[in-house]
Order: sequence, then C-alpha cells, then structure tokens
Amino acid sequence: MILPALPTPMDASGRPDWGAYQAVMDRLAEHVDGFLIYGSNGEAPLLFPKERREGLSRLKPPKPFLVGVGDESLPQALFHQEAARDAGAFAGLAYLPRFFFAALDEAAALRYFEALARVHPVFVYHVPSLTRTDLPLPWVRRLSELSGVEGIKDSSGEIARFAYYQAERLPLRVFTGSAVVFLASLLHGAEGGILAAANLVPALIQRIYAAYREGRLEEAVALQNRLDPLARTLGAGGVVLLKQAMRHLGFPVGSPRAPLPEESPFWPRFLPLLEALREEGLTA
Repeated sequence: MILPALPTPMDASGRPDWGAYQAVMDRLAEHVDGFLIYGSNGEAPLLFPKERREGLSRLKPPKPFLVGVGDESLPQALFHQEAARDAGAFAGLAYLPRFFFAALDEAAALRYFEALARVHPVFVYHVPSLTRTDLPLPWVRRLSELSGVEGIKDSSGEIARFAYYQAERLPLRVFTGSAVVFLASLLHGAEGGILAAANLVPALIQRIYAAYREGRLEEAVALQNRLDPLARTLGAGGVVLLKQAMRHLGFPVGSPRAPLPEESPFWPRFLPLLEALREEGLTA
C-alpha cells in the first residue's frame, strides 16, 4: 500500500489553497492507494488548528486517507483527532508531544495514545529527525497492546526497528516513512510506505512494490537502487525541496509557509535525478 505524504498547497498570500489541494489529490489518485493529510511534509505544525479543520471539511479525498493529529498537548491532539474522525479518515497519525518530551514517561505516552484511540483509531508516528525524540521499542510494544492503536509509521530509516516489529509480531500495521529503506522495510514485514517521494515518482515506487510482492527480488533491488539517490536527496531537502520539485512537475502546491524558504540548496543536485526518472515515465 503506497500513500503519498501530501504537501499543503499555499496561495500567493501564504494561505492554504484547498482547491489546489484537491487538484493534487485527484492527479495522484490513479497512481497511489491512499493519502496522508497533514503529515510533516504537509506542514502541519505551521497550520492553525482552524485551518486544519477547515481543510478536512472541504477536501474530498478520492482514496482512503489518514490525518496527522499529533500536537503538543492531549486536548490539542484530541481536537485534531475528532476532526479526522468526522472527515472519514481511517485513522489519525500522532507523534508524542516533543517540546516537553523529556518529562514524559511510558505511562504518560500510554495515556496520550489511549485517549486518542478512544475517539478514533490511531497510528503512532515515529519521526526522530524532526521531533528530535526517540520512541523506545518497549513503549511501542506496550502501545501495540492498546485497543484502537492500529499501526505505526516509522520514518527513522532504522531497519533494526522493522526487524523488531516483525520478530515480536506486534499487532500493528507497519509502514515506513523513508523511501530509502522502502524495499528493506517490506522485506522486514512492512505493509507499505507513506512517502514524500510518492508525490513525485509513484510509478517507480509501485513497480518496486509489485516486484517485491511477485517475488522478483532482483528486479526489486535494481528498482530500489534507482530510487535511492532521489530519496536520499529528498530526505535531506525536506518539504522545501518537495514543493520545489512538485512545482517543477506542474503541481499547484505553491511555496512553503514562511519563514521556510521557497527554494532548496539541494535543487541543483535533485533536478537531474528527477528529470532522468521523468524521461522514463516514472513521475506523476
């Protein structure tokens, strides 16, 4: 299952453009299996709560979707989780509060996710490169035992974590958030990927997925090697590079919200990688 981690299009004044957002989803729909709305590449921390709720009330995703609901307090996260439920998301996606993470313990983490799961199914979001926090594996085990905690998006890129989820047979739907380890995560039991790169090269990612599922592992490895340089550069450039690349492909995503810059220093390195895959018909 392949889901792009969608960017949030902005208009010239820096406000979310919901019409453009719908157009992006509609263009990608034929290439993917669903969507993530308001993930880290969706600039969720930069959006007002009322903007996030307004978008969910106006958007009509053409495929199954989940919604980023994490925030710095439980009441804030519950606000987003209720909106995700009301919009028809199959789950919310929540990271642990990060500003006071050092004050959290396992019991607090369990209470946070348990409260969210009482409202609507929830996936755990582990993205240490952005939250600057680490989710201990014993905590994940305990979280997996909670009713309503149904999955995890692990964007750490650490294959040892996927090996743990597989070996321990945790009752979670496991997705990688790192295209660099997409194939490796599948080999360690992941169901699929929730990936920024799926906005750009969904055909390539789907080919890797199909080759893996059909047992053509040599082909899957070769395709993953094609994806790797683009995925690594995109991971370094983040949402600024993602939006610049999508604008180049004709998507109406606008620029990131200030103070993020409009252009990425990684663009000169990224452009030839993107164009090579575009010439092969592997871009959206």
